[in-house]
Amino acid sequence: MAQDEGARGPGPAGGPCVQRRLAAAYATYFIALGIQIPYLPLWFQQRGLGPEAIGIALAVPMLARLVATPLLGLLSDRLGRPRALLVALALATVLGMGALAASREAFAIFVVLGLMSLCWFPGLALLDSYASRLAKAKRADYGRARQWGSASFLVANVAGGAFIGGLGAGSVVLLMLAGHLTHVLATAALPELPPAERRAMPLNGRRARLGLLAGIVAGAVVQASHAPLYAFASVHWAQEGVSLTTIGLLWAAGVAAEMVLFRFGTGLVARFGPHRLIAAGGMAALVRFAAMAGDPPLELLFPLQLLHAFTFGATYLGTVELIARSVSEHRAGAGQTAAAWTTSLFMATANVASGPLWQQFGPMTFLAAGVVGLAGTGVALLAGWLQPHRSGAGG
Repeated sequence: MAQDEGARGPGPAGGPCVQRRLAAAYATYFIALGIQIPYLPLWFQQRGLGPEAIGIALAVPMLARLVATPLLGLLSDRLGRPRALLVALALATVLGMGALAASREAFAIFVVLGLMSLCWFPGLALLDSYASRLAKAKRADYGRARQWGSASFLVANVAGGAFIGGLGAGSVVLLMLAGHLTHVLATAALPELPPAERRAMPLNGRRARLGLLAGIVAGAVVQASHAPLYAFASVHWAQEGVSLTTIGLLWAAGVAAEMVLFRFGTGLVARFGPHRLIAAGGMAALVRFAAMAGDPPLELLFPLQLLHAFTFGATYLGTVELIARSVSEHRAGAGQTAAAWTTSLFMATANVASGPLWQQFGPMTFLAAGVVGLAGTGVALLAGWLQPHRSGAGG
């Protein structure tokens, strides 16, 4: 990422110290997420929710953050104190998770999830915005910090399977609560950034801005292809007799591959650019989910999970880098949250659709996910074609 003096700060905030703190912030954020994605559907099932209700429960947080994410991005840019806002959101999430642990009925679960998600999920986009400013100023390496989020996710997958297997599905939310508490401490240790200098947007012209919009949509479409995987894979594998520990290892295999991609992410985006990374993610989604539609045996599920490095990792990295290149620093929060908002919209739609589809077609629903990934590739290639190749127009 290009250097930007606006994020440079004096004293102990730079160098290895800020890199470690940033890595800790990502690591602690992903503890709860590493429990939520594979195991929260089991908690929903334990509370008596059926497939359609589970689809709604997973969509509610995404719909709620559609409201909060852009507003919080604007608020972060307006306040000029991104670290303080991150701490406040982390504290509010802890309170919401405590309320979720006490919820029993479906309606209460939907309400609490919605309210908590106003604070929880937008925090990641704001953390990405914070990290991208540090990366522009050469004070931190985004990919190497972000890889610790993936590492934490992996550990939570494996350890979560073991703990939940012993303690029961009712422990899922309590484990997530513990992860959120550690994130409060990590965000409190981050250095505050100085106010960003106001500069003109790097993109110049209608075509360039259409290319940015298309790139954001492409990343969101590819990410939406994961909806059936996140909602029903763990439940289906468990019904097929796969142990919770093995389910954790399946998720961990994908995240381990994702970690490798993030570790070398800076070099990848420099060589291939964000559009090609997003397009590669979409093609990998086509291969991965078309194969999963055939309900493959366990020995084939592990190599298919390795494609998560591209379906999620390359797509995510490409989207973050696209925003960092295209949006001026004083609007970094709004830019990253706009991309997160778009992804939430597509993911919410896909989650709502995945419930009835899964109830009707079971694992064959993954065929639709593969088609969605292919569509994301097409939009990414269109976005790359729209991108100007002159520096004066943002190329």
